[in-house]
Amino acid sequence: MSGKLFIVGFLILLAGFGLLVAGAAGQGSGSVGGAVFIGPFPIVFGSGPSGPELALVSVVIGAVMIGLVVLWGWRSHARQVD
Repeated sequence: MSGKLFIVGFLILLAGFGLLVAGAAGQGSGSVGGAVFIGPFPIVFGSGPSGPELALVSVVIGAVMIGLVVLWGWRSHARQVD
């Protein structure tokens, strides 16, 4: 199962990289935004006309993913205790 997840993650990474390259080749300007979570603290960055919106979307997606991982861990732990 973990091998399949690795392959899926790698393919998503390659697709994202390809989209970035295609977007950079087509236009001279663009927007970028993102967030890096270090512990519970997000470091948010954004540049360009849509940068703040992209940064907000990345923070929301990151928070949802962290919440899902925490819930998954709690469910796994509860099953092991029973």
